Amino acid sequence: MVRRRQKVTRRRAAGPEPTIRAWQDDPGTGVLLDRPVPNLAERPLAFSFDGPTPKPASYQPGTAEFRYWTAAEALRRGADFWAQLISLQRWQPGPVLKVLLDEGLDLNAFYDRNALNFFHGPSPNGTVFSDESPDIVCHEMGHAILDSIKPQLWAVGSHEAAAFHESFGDISAILSALQLQELRTAILSDTGGHLYQSSRLSRLAEQLATAIRAQQPDAVESDSLRNAVNRFSYEDPIDLPPIAPASQLSSEPHSFSRVFTGAFYEALGGMLAAVASNPSAPSHEELHSVANDLANILVNAIIRSPVVSNWFAQVAATMVQLSGDIDSKYPAILKGVFVRRSILSLNTATTVELVHKSMTAVGPSNGEQREPLARAALSGTQYGLERPVLVETPSQARRFAVTAAAGNADPIEPASAITAAKAFLDDLFRGGHVDYGKFAKETRIEHGRRLRSHRLVPENGSIRLERVLFDCGLCSV
Repeated sequence: MVRRRQKVTRRRAAGPEPTIRAWQDDPGTGVLLDRPVPNLAERPLAFSFDGPTPKPASYQPGTAEFRYWTAAEALRRGADFWAQLISLQRWQPGPVLKVLLDEGLDLNAFYDRNALNFFHGPSPNGTVFSDESPDIVCHEMGHAILDSIKPQLWAVGSHEAAAFHESFGDISAILSALQLQELRTAILSDTGGHLYQSSRLSRLAEQLATAIRAQQPDAVESDSLRNAVNRFSYEDPIDLPPIAPASQLSSEPHSFSRVFTGAFYEALGGMLAAVASNPSAPSHEELHSVANDLANILVNAIIRSPVVSNWFAQVAATMVQLSGDIDSKYPAILKGVFVRRSILSLNTATTVELVHKSMTAVGPSNGEQREPLARAALSGTQYGLERPVLVETPSQARRFAVTAAAGNADPIEPASAITAAKAFLDDLFRGGHVDYGKFAKETRIEHGRRLRSHRLVPENGSIRLERVLFDCGLCSV
């Protein structure tokens, strides 16, 4: 009898999981960390990178392989955070969002409903790649997240909606960074537990800011692209200049975004101090919990808020209303911050909770504001056009009255939807942000810009304004 030889399967001893090396936040801070290999194809928010995938390893900064994995790690971390927070099932463009890591020479990055686009450009310290900064990639991802939960903000003619998109991008960068325990611990140590101080968490995109500052010294802040610790307060953007030095406020979306971002970050610090068991020494777990609370309040307020001309005030008021369901200490803190920043008037802040209670007693709210935005036909004569321009307006129905405040604390009556859209369109043409296409070839206004956020398209014999992208470059061309 012949015995068959049994096949012996030898198992490899379990070894450590492979890791990659990445920046903790921005290359300008120079802090590295080792992280698990990110799975870009993981649903519900999957990514597709251009080009071949390098083998996971701890590459040196400055290499293409390092840039690939630091971008992949930041995007996966940020997308996982937002997906579990708000049950997102897909991106606005579809189940997979393309990421184009290097689209050429420019100090820029943008989201265009097709992909996240990144570039490279000159800096006093060498070439800067915008895809190498977790601050920048998580900002651009923030545009895609907001577009997925509130697509009405994409094309609406509104200074505040455009600025809020930029603010949400910066908030996305901050909240994505706070998912790292190492960073939370370091920031609490650096600030002595008082979060609302300038730190590498509040200072966004320091490396890109250095490159832009070398070309246009007043285009960005002195220590970063934008700093969430700031003293900007609300002014009606219709009355602001379209451009201004970074030390001042203008209606330009990145500039005006700092009002809401500053309020969000100040509220985060106040809420942390209010709930920490030791307010002078909050733990990294408490910071993580409060950051997630505030993110939850924000996104639910966005979903429930109608798209109106004073969008900042509408979202702020809804945040106050929703925050008490999480912690009774939160509404007073949010009201204090929003009143100091003039995002909410005193009258709105002192009545908004009572309004919420009365509306809840009557019955559930109508939830998401799904009605389409009304279009207005605005005169195109001053832009060199022979026909009116169709523009989506911030025209959804208000559920309750909300106002921001003027410098003297008086409530600011919200502009009409058409007035807000007209002011926004004026600034687009004044800044050279509109691609005329085939229209007004002899009368158009040219600014020499390479990249434009909007374009004019024909539609049933009319001209329609269409958003192409959210452009995050701050140089003049």
